[in-house]
Amino acid sequence: MPETIKNISKKDAILKAALQLFSHRSFDGTTIPEIARVANVGAGTIYRYFISKEDLVNELFVRVLDDFTEHLQVGLHGQMDTRTRFHHLFNNAWNYVMNNVEAFLFINLNDEATYLNDRSRKSFSRMWDYIAEMVEQGADKGELIKLDPKFVASLVYGPLIPISKRFNNDNRQASQALAKALEEATWRAISTD
Repeated sequence: MPETIKNISKKDAILKAALQLFSHRSFDGTTIPEIARVANVGAGTIYRYFISKEDLVNELFVRVLDDFTEHLQVGLHGQMDTRTRFHHLFNNAWNYVMNNVEAFLFINLNDEATYLNDRSRKSFSRMWDYIAEMVEQGADKGELIKLDPKFVASLVYGPLIPISKRFNNDNRQASQALAKALEEATWRAISTD
């Protein structure tokens, strides 16, 4: 059972409660009164900030996805060789997932939902485009396999989904050795080495 949220702004409390509930119960399995209870606000307060539950999930989706995309880019620049860029990208993604399991689960529970608006879909596309661009640059240099860059990006991003679910369900932490082994396995799957 999620704990009541205190000591932050009402809007942030609502978003945090929605993230907890949507990532564990899904969008359809969560009601506005449940979000209000966990956020420690009245149900009517939610409608001061959001027109509907769909409006709430879309704002949350964009915030979480933009945060994830920004986290992917930390320390990366075009001057790095492909292997170094991949190392940073994978580790940035891994660290985000391990430190923000609910957020990552939320992204992947909702990424194809019919209630997502254009802004949410564009935010999701920006994340994929960022990974695909790095993949395409590596393929152009002959260092990564030549397939549709978004398919190759799926090989980088995709395995993190069941891994995050497993760590969330088992309530355990990942070791650096596991992270390194997964990075190496993923690199072998996409590189021409």
